[in-house]
Amino acid sequence: MDTNETEATIRNLFNTCQSDQVESLLVQCADWGINIRMFLNGEMLELDLMKNYEGYEVTFVEDRDKGPIQIDELSDLLKVTGVS
Repeated sequence: MDTNETEATIRNLFNTCQSDQVESLLVQCADWGINIRMFLNGEMLELDLMKNYEGYEVTFVEDRDKGPIQIDELSDLLKVTGVS
């Protein structure tokens, strides 16, 4: 999947939320990984995703007490963030 497809996939995931409100969604793809920033239900949420052999490692930038989480596919981002 190239960077444009990855960005479109992430945007579609968060823009189709039924119960939660996502605003100011920013998706940046770089050589090191993907940075996602948004306001989720009025709260700032920033995620870093690093692609690896098993899928993606997700780091919650603002919550350093929470360790990285491994996901298989980008669609698993909704479960990890608790978005529905």
